[in-house]
Amino acid sequence: MFNIYLGIYIIAAIGIIAGGSYKLYDMNNHYGAFIFFAGSLTAFIIYGLRWFAAANALFDQTPGPWPPTINTCPDYLTAYKRKMTDGTTQDVCIDLLGVSKNGALKMFPKSKGDAPNGDEYYFSLASKSTDPAGRNAELCQRAMTSGLTWEGITNGESCMLPDGSTNTNTSGGGAAACTPTVATPPSTH
Repeated sequence: MFNIYLGIYIIAAIGIIAGGSYKLYDMNNHYGAFIFFAGSLTAFIIYGLRWFAAANALFDQTPGPWPPTINTCPDYLTAYKRKMTDGTTQDVCIDLLGVSKNGALKMFPKSKGDAPNGDEYYFSLASKSTDPAGRNAELCQRAMTSGLTWEGITNGESCMLPDGSTNTNTSGGGAAACTPTVATPPSTH
């Protein structure tokens, strides 16, 4: 079936490319005419493929899931090896900028002294789940409770699924379910 919009687009593209190039050439601007011809032809081809291509076209879909890799820590947090009281180390993330929206994760102090002992300064990367979907759901819940976003895991309001969509299933159950709970910020008095 012929697409009338594609036909109009092709006619308009030919008219604009030819008319603009001719006008510049007629004004004795040969280099400008060539640059206009090449640039406008490229632009019309790219947008034509983008708007009128079939479902399996070159520019239609991303080549894989987004993001291609998941960062070690939530957005704007820094990976850190926390020394525990028993001498072991734990992989955690610390907030050096104060990005937690609800104050559940406190900003790591910038002093050169000993690191604080309180858990409120550390975002733990430990997980009880061994499967990737369960681990992501657990980390998503923890990030939302801490008032954080994490590209590929949570946008701060809901969990991200592997295809890039958000999880709207808040009825519970399953490893992919992630119902946010918002922590109450500590009182200042």
